Amino acid sequence: MAGETVVYHNEMNLVPLRNFTPVEIDLLFAMCNKLKEQADDVIRIDFKDLKQLSNYDANTRNIKRFINDLQRVYDKMLTITYKLETSTKIKRFVLFHTYEIDKEQRYIEISTNPNLKYLLNNITSNFTKFELEEFSKLRSSYSKNMYRLLKQYKHTGFFKIKIEDFRDRLDIPDSYRMTNITQKVLKPIISELDGIFSNLQIKKIKASKGRKIAYIEFLFEPESRIKSKKQPQHKNIENARLKSRELTPKWLLEAHEDNRNTFSSNEMTETERIEHEKAEAEFRKYLKERWGNDS
Repeated sequence: MAGETVVYHNEMNLVPLRNFTPVEIDLLFAMCNKLKEQADDVIRIDFKDLKQLSNYDANTRNIKRFINDLQRVYDKMLTITYKLETSTKIKRFVLFHTYEIDKEQRYIEISTNPNLKYLLNNITSNFTKFELEEFSKLRSSYSKNMYRLLKQYKHTGFFKIKIEDFRDRLDIPDSYRMTNITQKVLKPIISELDGIFSNLQIKKIKASKGRKIAYIEFLFEPESRIKSKKQPQHKNIENARLKSRELTPKWLLEAHEDNRNTFSSNEMTETERIEHEKAEAEFRKYLKERWGNDS
């Protein structure tokens, strides 16, 4: 499994994986790994290969359990539809067009829906890419889904999301209050992802009026895009670090100096909040002009 990657269009990050367990999430993206650049062709994956790709625990899960897990993946996929809407029509599609499990020969055949093959094929921009092995080692489903979202913004080191969208994207129960989210969602995320996203911090941003949390903000050291074959490797690493610091605005550098293992409610004044959002907008504009769309 070493070196295997998953690459897909960023649109997939907008679709919540409702009620998926960590095992089912691993199986789904192992399949996506096999489907990339396969258009809508039907491909066959042996159970053994799929288990290896998804880091499936063969010692504790027998073949019957594995087949049941595969069935549940597709059952839950059927509840996730991609929506295309025009002024006159609404269309919905499921990602997998073919999904056949052969219990006797022990393989699965799958294909991408022809209407959605752009999600996994011929991707040159607006994509999310991550290592399957690194992803499969995460234990929490919240960590797995947050990992995918942060990988989309790996070159900026900044991701801010409305609390309502955060609940939806990570499939957080409606019954969870903010204290529950801190303990059961944010703490597992910081615990598992801090070693992957350097200097990872999670901040709760209050609304301009009242004490209600309006946004969740993620800050971490951005990855560099620049790779030069003309320089020795140690110089490449140092230049990448310098470039990352150069591209990181002052407000983001100052944020990284905070305690990265704590969750804080950012008590901004209205003036500070406006300045913060202005700086963020200018930084994003600079990145777009210099690098184009984020990948």
